Formats: sequence, structure tokens, C-alpha cells
Amino acid sequence: MEKLGLNESTIGSIDSQESKSPSGKNILKSKTFKDGGIYLFVRGDYVKPTWMCRIKAPGMPGYVYKSTRTTDEHQAYKFADDLYHQQLVKVHTGEISKGPKLVVGIDRYIERFENDLKQSVQYRILLLKRVKPLVGRQTFDSLTTATISKLTEDLRKATKTGSMSPNTVKRIHNDLRNFFRWSVEEGLLKEIPKFPRINSEKSRRPHFNEAEWRKLVRYLREFVKVENKKTRRERKKLVDYVLILANTGIRVGEARTLKWRDIREVDGGTGKPKNVILTVNGKTGIREVVARTPDVKKYVRRLYDLRIEELDGEPLSSDGLVFCHKDGSEIGSFKKSFQSLLKACGLEKDSFGRGRTVYSLRHTYATFRLHEGVNHYTLSRNMGTSVQMLEEYYGHTSNLTMSEELTKGGGQSGPKRTAKRKSNPKPKDTTFGWLAATDTAEKSATVVSDSSKLLVEPTYVDLMTE
Repeated sequence: MEKLGLNESTIGSIDSQESKSPSGKNILKSKTFKDGGIYLFVRGDYVKPTWMCRIKAPGMPGYVYKSTRTTDEHQAYKFADDLYHQQLVKVHTGEISKGPKLVVGIDRYIERFENDLKQSVQYRILLLKRVKPLVGRQTFDSLTTATISKLTEDLRKATKTGSMSPNTVKRIHNDLRNFFRWSVEEGLLKEIPKFPRINSEKSRRPHFNEAEWRKLVRYLREFVKVENKKTRRERKKLVDYVLILANTGIRVGEARTLKWRDIREVDGGTGKPKNVILTVNGKTGIREVVARTPDVKKYVRRLYDLRIEELDGEPLSSDGLVFCHKDGSEIGSFKKSFQSLLKACGLEKDSFGRGRTVYSLRHTYATFRLHEGVNHYTLSRNMGTSVQMLEEYYGHTSNLTMSEELTKGGGQSGPKRTAKRKSNPKPKDTTFGWLAATDTAEKSATVVSDSSKLLVEPTYVDLMTE
């Protein structure tokens, strides 16, 4: 055996040979040990003849390349041997795995579902595209609670504000769970790792109470009284947008993609008015939403009349968007105009100092419906959420719902008054026939003509809520 400049005992325990590996043009000399597990070489393009090493322990995917930072062959081998045993320990402890890389799974998922039009899937794809550069060379088998925590922290740091709310973290974890569940089905992952606990206080969502909602509805009359035609048009749309979301509980994204063909009437039963049904496609998939009141038809018809006027004789397509700009394009957000409305009537924040948003309409809808005694399961199905979410974020309504039970023996109250409604006539057999005006009074109704009814009725049932 050729002398390598190593001590005798080391030489006796190492199988050393001149490397049979292909030598590049810049490799001056090289040595191989442990059946190729350790490969030492000197590069010719370095000013100083420093020994480099390439390590591959049994069971380890790929190679580890490092500089030994020495020109001494003996010290170079000692460095490489230590590194070899470090990698060997990682393989045996499971720190290094042969499993597929996360980026491979992410690419496969995106390729499989990129044409899926479900918003929930598209949001998940956007998240995975953000995750991809953060996972590096990590494999599925290396996933642990700690790695998910680190990934969440990296996503937080990558945001503009450097922070994420507990609800945002929860949504991210739910999307990752869905991806991991798919990965298990594809054989990329053995089992879904345990997710870190999200420490957050379950608090009420910003919504409107009864008095605040009455104040908002009253102000809608004044809100549309502006000279500028463009502003007046936008505010009219906002008014009906608010009332529709307040009576259906649909999400902002679901309203954004709502089309005329997605709205229809169905029989409400003997002696009852017809129900308005909206078919929406949101983050929980496609579902049918039953509007709280048939009055939603009025709000839809006002939008319909406004759109017909804008088209100036052109036919309205049933595939067109309900909430759209004059050219038919999607209205991205009512955020600014809604904030202007709240500021004008002094309702920007709730009693806890939390700022209200368009989503406060949905939260108000949930709160009021629970006040009215609607079953949690039924309401969760209509809203596209879970019973658990309702109990966590709207549980404060439970005592009010059970007020009759809790006040037994404390006095009797009169019977609950309910608003009487007129039945709608049969719609014409046309695409938009169901939107036809039923009488002259309805045709001439003001933008918020139904608000007068709100001012005299004492119960939550008569509030326009989300």
C-alpha cells in the first residue's frame, strides 16, 4: 500500500487507494477511503493546495462537499473521517432520510391541481408557492412539529408587516394539512406530522349590535345622496352589497364571483313566500345559501335594474357578474367605500376598539341568527363553516338565545311578534323573470325603502344582518 502520510495505525484500518473516480481537469490529486465514502482531492484552480472532501455515508442521499481548510493530508483525512461519522449518525437517528423532497411533492401537487377552479385549492397553491423556496432540500420524512413551527415562523417573517394573526396561522396550517393528507395518499409521506399548538384567545369577531345596525341602515338613505353620478352609482351598489351580505352571510370572495345564474327562487312551502337561493363557490367549495329573508329579491332586482340601465339596450348575460364595474369586470373590493360608510356614521370600531371590515357583515349575520335561535348545525351548513367555529367565536350568543329558559320565574313576557310578508307571484318563464316587479309600490321603492320596517320592529329577526 502506498504511503499516504498517515500514521501506521490509521493506514492499517483504512482501505486507501488512488481515486478511480473520474478526475476533472482541475483535480491535481485525489484519494479514496471507505469504499468511496470519503473522497479527498486537491483542486488545481486554487492558489493554495487545500484538500477538499466529498462524503457519502451508507443510507445517505447525495453527497456532502466541504473544504478541509488544510494542505496537510493527515489533517484533511481526520476532518473528512469526522464528517463521515457525523453523517452516519444522522442516517441512523433518522435525521437524514432517503425520502422524496418536499419541493418534489409541491411541484406534483401544483401540476395536478393548477386547473382546479375551486378557490380553496387556488389559495392552497399560492401558499405552496410561498413555501417552496423556504423548505430547501428537506424531505417528507424529516417533517416534525419543529420543522412546521420553523416554516410558520419563516412565512411570518416574509410578510410585509412581519406578523400574522392566529387566524391566519390557523388557515395556513389547515392548507398544509390538506397538502400532507394528499401526500399520504400519493405515498410521499407515511403519516401527517403533529402540528404545533396555536396559542390564541378565542375572542368575539367585530360585528354590529342591534342599535349599531339600525344606525347603519338609517344612514344608507343619506349615503347615496351625492351629485357625482359615478360616486352615486358606486354607493348604490355598495348599499345592496351590504344588505345582501347581511342577509345571507356569504363571504367577500363568494360575493365577488357571484353571477346572475347563481341566484334563483324556490318554493317556501304552503302559505309561505318563496326563498331566495344563492349558489356560491368559496374556500369550502360549492354550496347553496338560503337567504334570511325574501327581501333579498328587492336588493338583487335593484342591482339588475341598474345593470340594465348601464347596458343601454344590450342583453344581460346570465353568466355576468352581479357585482361588477360598468364594463362588466369584477369589482375587486368594496373595502374603501365600506370604510367611508362606517366613518360617515361613526361605526368604524366596535365597543372593544377593534376596527370593523366588510367581514363584520358576515359576523353580524352569524351573531343575529344565533340570537334568533337558529340551530348551530343548520347555520354552519348555510355559512360554509363548522359548528366548532361557531361555538368558538360566537359562543357569547348562547346565553341570549337561552334567555327564556334562564329567566323562568322572573316574570312573563308577551308573545313574540313576527313580521307578516306577502307571497310573491309566479315568476315569468324567462331567465330573469323571477326578478319582475310585483307591483307599482315595489317598483318605486327607494334604495333602502325596507329600512322603515326595521325602525319599528323590536327583535333581531327584523334586522338586515350577515
